[in-house]
Amino acid sequence: MKLPKRVLFVGAHCDDVELLAGGLLARACEEALDVGVLVYSDHRGVLSDRLAEQAREEFRANLAWLTGETGTPITDHSTLMLGACDGSFLARRAEIYATLEGLRGAYDLVVTHARGDTNQDHRQVVEEATRALKGHTTLVSGEFPNNDMGSFDAGFYVALSSFAVEAKARMIEAYASQRRDGRPYLDGTVARALARVRGSQIRAEAAEAFEVVRVTLR
Repeated sequence: MKLPKRVLFVGAHCDDVELLAGGLLARACEEALDVGVLVYSDHRGVLSDRLAEQAREEFRANLAWLTGETGTPITDHSTLMLGACDGSFLARRAEIYATLEGLRGAYDLVVTHARGDTNQDHRQVVEEATRALKGHTTLVSGEFPNNDMGSFDAGFYVALSSFAVEAKARMIEAYASQRRDGRPYLDGTVARALARVRGSQIRAEAAEAFEVVRVTLR
């Protein structure tokens, strides 16, 4: 089964796209699809202003690297940079909704956070994405085991090439700004291991799993 031609990746923070769906992002670029990304925070408030700017640059650098490796341009729709985990996402939910509403005719598949994610910013993004996109696009949620309390329901799998797996691991490990508090999910070895497990479930070398929010075929 082929991927839709237009794919948008939506994350709360600038490392979320790579963590949730870095493999699918790489595969979409391998297949020269129309790829867009949208994030709403560079972790400011949780990180100092200096480290927040570094995180934003690390995100940009990952996109540039992946474009250079595959030849596929990635459109970055990110403009709004909110404070992280301080109530800003809830207070400015109308702005989050508006940016998604403005893009809902431009993409056929949107990948975002899981509804059961324990991070408040992640949950706000998927809530607004569901409101804005439920009648227009296929919407799926990526897997973030660190924030899953057992509710993630894998119903959609995407097989990954070795390049896609290594690209995800590389992009995750590029976030030097996030290396604090012993965060194991920023280790490429963890990403590779999860990809192997998910791949084994569909008789593939590697895969990413997603939760289905809404499927729309036109």
